[in-house]
Amino acid sequence: MPRNKPFVIFGLVALLGLIAVIGAFASGASRATVASNNSAGLTVPSANMPLSANFKANPATGASSTAAVNFANVRVNTDSTTEAQNEPFVAVDPRNANHLVVGSNSWVAGNGHFEVFAYVSFDGGKSWISSQPYIDRNAARLDAADPTVAFGADGRVYFGFVALNPAAGAVALSSSLDGGRTWSAQSWVTSFTGTADKPAIAAANGKLVVFYQNQSLLSTTSADGGASWSTARLIEAGGRNAAPVVDRNGNVTVFYNSGNAIKMTSAGGGRITTVATTAPLQGRPTNYRASNYPTAGVDASGNYYVAWADGRNTGRGNDILYTRSNGSSWSAPATVNTDSGSSDQLMPALSVSADGSVTIAWLDNRNDANNVNYDVYMSRSTDGTHFGANQRVTSVSSNPNNDPRTQGTLIGDYFAMAAADGVVYSVWTDTRNGNEDIYLAPINTANQ
Repeated sequence: MPRNKPFVIFGLVALLGLIAVIGAFASGASRATVASNNSAGLTVPSANMPLSANFKANPATGASSTAAVNFANVRVNTDSTTEAQNEPFVAVDPRNANHLVVGSNSWVAGNGHFEVFAYVSFDGGKSWISSQPYIDRNAARLDAADPTVAFGADGRVYFGFVALNPAAGAVALSSSLDGGRTWSAQSWVTSFTGTADKPAIAAANGKLVVFYQNQSLLSTTSADGGASWSTARLIEAGGRNAAPVVDRNGNVTVFYNSGNAIKMTSAGGGRITTVATTAPLQGRPTNYRASNYPTAGVDASGNYYVAWADGRNTGRGNDILYTRSNGSSWSAPATVNTDSGSSDQLMPALSVSADGSVTIAWLDNRNDANNVNYDVYMSRSTDGTHFGANQRVTSVSSNPNNDPRTQGTLIGDYFAMAAADGVVYSVWTDTRNGNEDIYLAPINTANQ
C-alpha cells in the first residue's frame, strides 16, 4: 500500500500522470528527473500491463548494494513465478503477535490482470501460506488492488480492496474465520453506480469503519461484521489517502491529505484539525509513484504520531518528516532521516508499540549515488520525540526497474508496518530476485 490519488473514471487509468523532464539541482549537477506526482497519481494500476518480451535483469549493483544487517529479510509471497507483487499492507492479530496477515497486489495470473492476495503467517513471519480474498467476483470488475487489512477483537480477519475493470472501481470487504487461510464472506461496501478507490479499514468496538475516496473522502460503517453498510458520510471534498488509527478505548481517528496539508478528524464526524502543512515532493530520477500521504499511530495515553514524505528541504532531496501531538497542538515537523546527501526518502510506515515507542521505516536511496536503487531504513523513538540512529533493514538493495511487468513504473504506493508485543514488522516491495516480491523483516524492539 501503498497517497494523493485521483478518482478512477472508468477503471482504466494510467500508471503515471507525468512524463520525464530535465531538472537542474542546486548542487550544479544535472540529472534526468521526473516531476513528482503530488497532486494525483496514486490510483490503482492500469489494466493489462504488458510483460516485456525483451526484459533483461537489472539488479542493484555497487559496493553498498549488499550489507550485513541485524534483521532477517523474509520473502512473503509464496508463488514461484516472476510476476510482480507490490503495495503491501500488514496487520497483526491483537491476541497473538505471531499471527500476521499481509495483503498485496499481484500479477501472478500471468495475463496482465492484477489481483489481491493475502499471505498468512502463524510463526512470526518465518513461513507463509497464501489465499485470495476476492471470492464474490463481479464480471465487470476483473481486477483488484489496494489491499487493506484489519483484525477484529475476536480474531476475525477483514480484508478490503477495490475491484475494477472494465467497470469503475467499487470497494469490497471479505472476512475470514480461520485467520486468513480461507475467506467465508464478501460484501460490496460501495455501490456500482459511482466510483471508489483507496479503502482503509478500522475495526473497533464491534464495528467496522471503511474510508474510501472518489472526488471526496468518505466513510461508511458496519455494525454486523460487514454484512451491511451505512449511508456514506462525507469527511471532506477533495480529501485523499485515509490513514485511520484506533485508540485504546476504540475511538477511531482518521488522518488524510487535503491540498498541501495533513488533517485529522474523528470517524463519527466533528471538528477537522490541520496537523501539518506539506511541501510537494522534489523531482526524482525514478518513474515509480510516490507522494506525501500520511502514516499515523496512537499510544495508550492518546498521543498521536504522524509521518510523511516531504520535499521542503531544498538540496536534500525528499525527506521523512514527523510530528506528534502534545495535548491540543502539534510539534514542529522534524526530519527523521539523518543522511547528509541529497538522496530521496519516501513511503514511510509508522507504528506505535504497547510500551509507547514509535518506529518509522521508509524507502531510502542513500546507498546509490544515482538515487535509483533503494533500501529500507528505520529509526525508533522511545520517548516519542527523539529518534535513534537510522538503521538499514534490507540486506540487498532493490532496483525499481528490475521487474519485467512493471519495469520501474510501479512498486506500489506505500510500504507497511505493524507493531506487536516486543516486535515490529516492516514490509516492503523488493526486487532482489529479478521481479517484485513482498519482503518482511521482524524487528525485535527489545534490542533497539
